[in-house]
Amino acid sequence: MFINQIVLNNFRVYYGINPLDFSVEGDRNISVIAGNNGFGKTSFLTSLVWGLYGKLMVDVDDRYRQDINESGNYKRYCEKLMNRLAITESQDKLVILSAELAGKSIAEKQFIREKIDALSSFSVTLNFSNLMIPSVACQQLEIKRTYNILTHKERVDILIDGKENELTKNVGTEIFINDFILPKEIAKFFFFDAEKIVSLAEINTAEEKRYLSQAYAEVLGIKKYTDLKSSLEQMRYRIREKSAVKSDRNSLDRLNKQLDQSRKFVEHKNNQLDELAENIQLKRIASDKYQEQLIREGSSLTLEDIRRLREQKTILAGDIAKLKIRFNDMLELAPFAMLANKMSLVKSQLEAENSNSAAVTVLLENKFKAIKEALTLQKNHFGLDNVVQVDLINLIKNTLLPEQKTEVKMLLNFTSDQQNNFFSIYENLQNSYTKTFKLLINDQKRLQSTFNNINRKLQDAESKEKDPVIADIRRSKEKLDEDIKQLEKEKANILTLKQQFETEIKTISRQVSELSKKVEVEDVDREKDLTAERLIQKLDIFIQKLKIKKKGSLEKNIYTELNRLMHKSDFVSKVNVVIQGELIDIELYDHQERFLDKELLSKGEQQLYATALLKALVDESNIRFPVFIDSPLQKFDKNHSKNIIQEFYPNLSAQVVLFPLLQKELNEDEYAWMRDKVGKAYLIKQNNKYNSGFVEVRPDILFDAYNQSQTYV
Repeated sequence: MFINQIVLNNFRVYYGINPLDFSVEGDRNISVIAGNNGFGKTSFLTSLVWGLYGKLMVDVDDRYRQDINESGNYKRYCEKLMNRLAITESQDKLVILSAELAGKSIAEKQFIREKIDALSSFSVTLNFSNLMIPSVACQQLEIKRTYNILTHKERVDILIDGKENELTKNVGTEIFINDFILPKEIAKFFFFDAEKIVSLAEINTAEEKRYLSQAYAEVLGIKKYTDLKSSLEQMRYRIREKSAVKSDRNSLDRLNKQLDQSRKFVEHKNNQLDELAENIQLKRIASDKYQEQLIREGSSLTLEDIRRLREQKTILAGDIAKLKIRFNDMLELAPFAMLANKMSLVKSQLEAENSNSAAVTVLLENKFKAIKEALTLQKNHFGLDNVVQVDLINLIKNTLLPEQKTEVKMLLNFTSDQQNNFFSIYENLQNSYTKTFKLLINDQKRLQSTFNNINRKLQDAESKEKDPVIADIRRSKEKLDEDIKQLEKEKANILTLKQQFETEIKTISRQVSELSKKVEVEDVDREKDLTAERLIQKLDIFIQKLKIKKKGSLEKNIYTELNRLMHKSDFVSKVNVVIQGELIDIELYDHQERFLDKELLSKGEQQLYATALLKALVDESNIRFPVFIDSPLQKFDKNHSKNIIQEFYPNLSAQVVLFPLLQKELNEDEYAWMRDKVGKAYLIKQNNKYNSGFVEVRPDILFDAYNQSQTYV
């Protein structure tokens, strides 16, 4: 299969009609399309995927799914695909043409509408040759996909030898492309960014492995047999359903109708959810625009922010009030703190009065008598002579009962409670009062400053809220935000209903399955059922053998390609393709039989592994489709680049199209290694960021033409 020509019409940066001819003679199977970053190499690769698959491009690669999701939906994504310059230039013409429709005849209106469609549409056309379509003679095939950004209608025209064919009408254009041109599940192996294919070496999760395993199964030709087996199982189910006894048939019919209704309901709810998601997205965009307007008008605070500031103000006011109460309590002690010397004199007076108290004196005299009697009785025990005994008794007496030089005058005569309160206040003033007082002052300053800031913000916001423009914008935003809340609530309700019916579908499906096992197969269909059963058993055996065969073949091909591309001859000594049920995984081992974790390989080695895997898969697929490679030599060193250029790309496919960045990914010396294999060469020129086109140059002067073009940049 060859692509003879590709025509881009107002697709992204490609303004107007831009044809590329890939027809070559001999064994020059490589085409080169070169241009600087941002000139449109990736856009060209996107055009091929979109031209073949349209909205189904989400199944080709996650990056397209991500681009469409970020745009909001497929319709909005397609609006961005049309060339901006073409849209700008067509606006005035569209207004004039629309005005001309009035009063025209049917034929004239049709002519004007066709001109309007042409001005508001972009398209991608691919022309193929050397196709093999069962039971259909085909020299050339053309696929043209067109999208109108005004009507949001997409059209796919498929011509076989210049004419429409009943086959494309019967099976549908999307199924025809998927079944007879290139299955979307394996398109990523023919349209790829060589820098990003390292992701094949970083597959970890079960979901990623399952998705890649499906692609492997499609490439290796296993899927068509599993699909055949599934078809036979469905046929057996239909036979059993048809042959059921009357009572079981009635139950089965009732359950099937109920199942069909539930599935339609789920589908309806899915459509509702899609519409709600799109509506919510649009309202959020509009709400964000109103918020931007509020910021430009000087009212950047949302109502939620204002409510939160008011709550903070109330809390701070309460904290400040509590601090004031504590501060007032501290102020009551301030006079005592300022008269610290007087407080010390009071303390001394109290202590003197306590020591001169009659009750205290009596108590001390009793204590002294008890000690004196004890020493007298225990004199011999302590080994005291008379002199020492007398001295010791006198010492104790002078300590406990000192002679009062002056009589203490009773000035205060505090009660016990009054003394305790005084000493407590005195200790507080001496130790923690000053520190606590300073902390209270600092806390009050901090809280008052925060309160003033918040109050200032609130006053500013509330004054601006009185502005009629801001108030109107605020009301519009509030309405949108309320609508979004209602839509989210409605979405949650729909999800709940959907889940209920999905549970019901599972329950009914189990009942249908159990009932179908009980039905009796009529004699007429018994042989069909038995034949299908035998075929399914044989298919199970055949699929298992095919997997083993493909396993060995794929292991050999990956091993051969890896060691052919690697400059380390012993880098990989063994490749093991692991097949477990529906999952297919690939393991690498070094020359010491140690498992190689692909995640731990360098980016260059990961790219070489992914490149070798792609080559092996392309060979195993037996699908002769052109291969398009963006950034073909990114992350490769000189030795690996030479292997890739001389050994890999010329043998990858009968038609290979490369999108290199000259002088960075591919220099003149490296280009010389492949020059005799290059049949077509194009440079992407760019007049401005919305106007790129192609210039064909002779392959042998590609770099001269490129260097010359750079002098005018």
